[in-house]
Amino acid sequence: MNMAVTWAIQTNFITEDHIRRVWTAAEDAGARVQEIKVIPFSDELGNEVPELDGVVIPYGATKLTRLAIERGWRGLCFDAQTFRVDCWNRHRDDMLNQHVRQMTVRECMAAMQDEDEDSIWFVRPVQDLKHFDGTVTVAKEIRRWMSSVDSGNYSFDGETEVIVAPPQKIHAEWRFFIVDGRVVDGSSYRIAGQRMANPVARPELYEQAQSLADGWLPHPTCVMDVAQTDDGFKVIEFNTFNSSGFYAHDIDKIVAAVTAHFAAQPFGAGRD
Repeated sequence: MNMAVTWAIQTNFITEDHIRRVWTAAEDAGARVQEIKVIPFSDELGNEVPELDGVVIPYGATKLTRLAIERGWRGLCFDAQTFRVDCWNRHRDDMLNQHVRQMTVRECMAAMQDEDEDSIWFVRPVQDLKHFDGTVTVAKEIRRWMSSVDSGNYSFDGETEVIVAPPQKIHAEWRFFIVDGRVVDGSSYRIAGQRMANPVARPELYEQAQSLADGWLPHPTCVMDVAQTDDGFKVIEFNTFNSSGFYAHDIDKIVAAVTAHFAAQPFGAGRD
């Protein structure tokens, strides 16, 4: 007998169109749907949620992923020990930022004092549930906004771990959704430095993405961002499926694949 599947979908602080499409796709795939409202700076949900049996697949912001961990929802595709830059670099040799400096925010502020203020760097948190998005900027700007942690302006502190690396030349970037190790769908999101979201249609790109997905993954169901560089295809980063956004993706196809994967698990099966 198949497992009952419920999508627990966050409806506040999320792009309305994507929520509507995920909600409809989940219903079309035969899953139940439960609305979730998240309260900022709180560990409580903003609405009454009944006890949900079977597999509960959360979809929303990273805060919902953290709340799902506490509730033990079995459709959560996340492991804090594997969704980390340092873990990716230990297990793979094809990461875009393979050789990085890892340090705390406070150490990073000090390190940037020794660099030319107009030197350009890539910086991002080590962990996947990002306190801030990875960005390319100059040393003086990194010093400025990281020093603001002392005045409480950001959601991270001086001990938050980050990585710092020289920026890489990237020709194109794609996001692929992987379900149980299989690449299901992909979309470009930047071509030649310009934002450009188009569905992936070329079979050779799917073959390349699947070849990358056949390597080590932080979770069998995840999101993989891929870059084309002068040195070939590289993995930019992995993201937790439950908190990843869509570009020109086929949302119906992705939601159906995730629903079918969890529905096929027998009752009593362990966490995915």
